[in-house]
Amino acid sequence: MAITTVPTKVIKALPKGQITIPADFREALGIRPETLLSVSLTGGHLEIVPLVQGTASLRRYAEEDLQRFLEEDVLDEATAAKVRALLGSSGA
Repeated sequence: MAITTVPTKVIKALPKGQITIPADFREALGIRPETLLSVSLTGGHLEIVPLVQGTASLRRYAEEDLQRFLEEDVLDEATAAKVRALLGSSGA
Protein backbone atom coordinates (compact mmCIF):
# COMPACT_ATOMS: atom_id res chain seq x y z
CA MET A 1 0.00 0.00 0.00
CA ALA A 2 1.45 3.35 -1.04
CA ILE A 3 1.34 6.21 1.41
CA THR A 4 0.51 9.55 -0.15
CA THR A 5 1.05 12.90 1.48
CA VAL A 6 -1.14 15.92 1.00
CA PRO A 7 0.72 19.17 0.33
CA THR A 8 0.46 21.13 3.58
CA LYS A 9 1.82 24.50 4.67
CA VAL A 10 1.51 26.39 7.94
CA ILE A 11 0.40 29.98 7.49
CA LYS A 12 -0.52 32.73 9.92
CA ALA A 13 -3.72 34.75 9.86
CA LEU A 14 -3.28 38.52 9.93
CA PRO A 15 -5.11 40.66 12.52
CA LYS A 16 -8.19 41.09 10.28
CA GLY A 17 -8.32 37.37 9.42
CA GLN A 18 -6.54 37.66 6.08
CA ILE A 19 -4.32 34.81 4.97
CA THR A 20 -1.81 34.42 2.16
CA ILE A 21 -2.25 31.33 0.03
CA PRO A 22 1.24 29.97 -0.71
CA ALA A 23 2.46 30.78 -4.24
CA ASP A 24 2.88 27.13 -5.25
CA PHE A 25 -0.73 26.40 -4.21
CA ARG A 26 -1.99 29.46 -6.14
CA GLU A 27 -0.05 28.36 -9.20
CA ALA A 28 -1.30 24.77 -9.00
CA LEU A 29 -4.92 25.97 -8.76
CA GLY A 30 -4.64 28.77 -11.32
CA ILE A 31 -5.45 31.46 -8.77
CA ARG A 32 -4.64 34.91 -10.13
CA PRO A 33 -4.97 38.34 -8.43
CA GLU A 34 -8.63 38.79 -9.52
CA THR A 35 -9.76 35.17 -9.02
CA LEU A 36 -12.90 34.81 -6.91
CA LEU A 37 -12.72 32.15 -4.23
CA SER A 38 -15.50 30.25 -2.52
CA VAL A 39 -14.79 29.79 1.21
CA SER A 40 -16.81 27.23 3.18
CA LEU A 41 -16.69 26.07 6.78
CA THR A 42 -16.89 22.29 6.36
CA GLY A 43 -16.57 19.78 9.16
CA GLY A 44 -14.43 22.04 11.34
CA HIS A 45 -12.06 23.25 8.61
CA LEU A 46 -12.01 25.84 5.84
CA GLU A 47 -12.40 24.76 2.25
CA ILE A 48 -11.24 27.33 -0.30
CA VAL A 49 -12.10 26.69 -3.95
CA PRO A 50 -11.35 29.01 -6.88
CA LEU A 51 -14.44 29.86 -8.90
CA VAL A 52 -14.01 29.33 -12.60
CA GLN A 53 -15.57 32.07 -14.71
CA GLY A 54 -18.58 30.94 -16.67
CA THR A 55 -19.46 27.99 -14.45
CA ALA A 56 -22.07 27.86 -11.77
CA SER A 57 -20.83 27.24 -8.26
CA LEU A 58 -22.65 24.53 -6.35
CA ARG A 59 -22.97 24.72 -2.62
CA ARG A 60 -21.42 21.84 -0.69
CA TYR A 61 -23.12 20.34 2.33
CA ALA A 62 -21.82 18.33 5.27
CA GLU A 63 -23.05 14.74 5.54
CA GLU A 64 -25.16 15.69 8.60
CA ASP A 65 -26.92 18.42 6.59
CA LEU A 66 -27.66 16.03 3.72
CA GLN A 67 -29.14 13.48 6.11
CA ARG A 68 -31.31 16.15 7.77
CA PHE A 69 -32.51 17.41 4.36
CA LEU A 70 -33.46 13.88 3.34
CA GLU A 71 -35.36 13.34 6.57
CA GLU A 72 -37.19 16.68 6.35
CA ASP A 73 -37.91 16.63 2.61
CA VAL A 74 -40.93 14.40 2.31
CA LEU A 75 -42.92 14.75 -0.91
CA ASP A 76 -46.58 13.96 -1.15
CA GLU A 77 -47.20 10.83 -3.25
CA ALA A 78 -48.55 12.75 -6.29
CA THR A 79 -45.46 14.98 -6.46
CA ALA A 80 -43.15 12.01 -5.88
CA ALA A 81 -44.84 10.17 -8.79
CA LYS A 82 -44.32 13.18 -11.08
CA VAL A 83 -40.64 13.36 -10.10
CA ARG A 84 -40.18 9.64 -10.71
CA ALA A 85 -41.81 9.99 -14.13
CA LEU A 86 -39.60 12.93 -15.07
CA LEU A 87 -36.48 11.11 -13.91
CA GLY A 88 -37.52 7.83 -15.52
CA SER A 89 -37.33 6.05 -12.19
CA SER A 90 -39.68 3.38 -10.88
CA GLY A 91 -38.97 4.57 -7.35
CA ALA A 92 -37.86 1.12 -6.32
